[in-house]
Amino acid sequence: MEPVAKLEEGRLWVKARGLALSSTVDGGVREVEGAVFVQLRGHKTCAEMEREAVPGHLTFYTAVDVARHHAVLRGGGVLVAATAGLRNTINVLAVLAVEPDLRALADAFRLAVEAKAAAAADLGLRRGGRRVGGDVSDAVAVVAAGGERRRYVGLETEVGDELFRLVHDAVLKALGGLDVDQELRLSLGLGYGDLLSLILQAYAQAPVPGAQNAEEEARRLLDAVLRDPNVWAFIYAAGELDAKAAAGAYRGLTPEEHAADSKKIVADESLAVALAEYIGGFKAVLTLYWLDRQKPGPLAGLPMFADDVAAALAAGVLTKLYDRLIHGV
Repeated sequence: MEPVAKLEEGRLWVKARGLALSSTVDGGVREVEGAVFVQLRGHKTCAEMEREAVPGHLTFYTAVDVARHHAVLRGGGVLVAATAGLRNTINVLAVLAVEPDLRALADAFRLAVEAKAAAAADLGLRRGGRRVGGDVSDAVAVVAAGGERRRYVGLETEVGDELFRLVHDAVLKALGGLDVDQELRLSLGLGYGDLLSLILQAYAQAPVPGAQNAEEEARRLLDAVLRDPNVWAFIYAAGELDAKAAAGAYRGLTPEEHAADSKKIVADESLAVALAEYIGGFKAVLTLYWLDRQKPGPLAGLPMFADDVAAALAAGVLTKLYDRLIHGV
């Protein structure tokens, strides 16, 4: 029977009869009629969720609006349904039009988990500064809906390749994209409001006499800078370097040295200088030095590369703000 997905009264139902391997609260290895994705309203214990699971179905729970944050993708032999929320639950169901043995079913489950983790890494999810493959409440399931018998479904197989690709893409599609604030928080550890506050705090120490609408101009200039994909190259670089160092995978730099902002590393300052100069020229480099010496407000406590790149962003915008308010350029 061809698997069918249907959104009904805020729930996503997938009709897919077969043998399932699942990590849902009602999971394990068992025969199912399909699955349902349910928005969880209010706190419930695992025992309560088990009791309220839909009979005969794998029940995925999430705090996100299922209608807004779901994706269903279909290939030649695989259907994938997913729900996703940033720093929230990522749920994935993969239905395979094959008849695998238990070893192959377990391998398909492994692939689905790896694809979900790859999507989470591409999104920049972090915990304690390290990359993570999802959140604490994620669930994954694979259902063998019947068809050609398979002993292998790894990446070298057509089914495995399709499974990995569809799971990865479904997670990204279900999330619906990240806004600027979310991207900044993931890569630098501070949000848009924090960055704007940093710029305005620095400006307040040396305001332009008689100048009007400084906050409005600062916001407009910051928005313009954050529309530049070249600027995002520096932001992403900072996030990736901090994640690699926090994980102990940065050659020549221990996690402890990274946490202590070791003085033997000058690449963080070099990255910041290049970004500041790109945004606002040599004056922005001088402003960067001023901000970096003070480490005001939101900069305190940021990781090694993030604090310098955040300071460079603020310095570049602050320099442009002075140019605008003093010289009108």
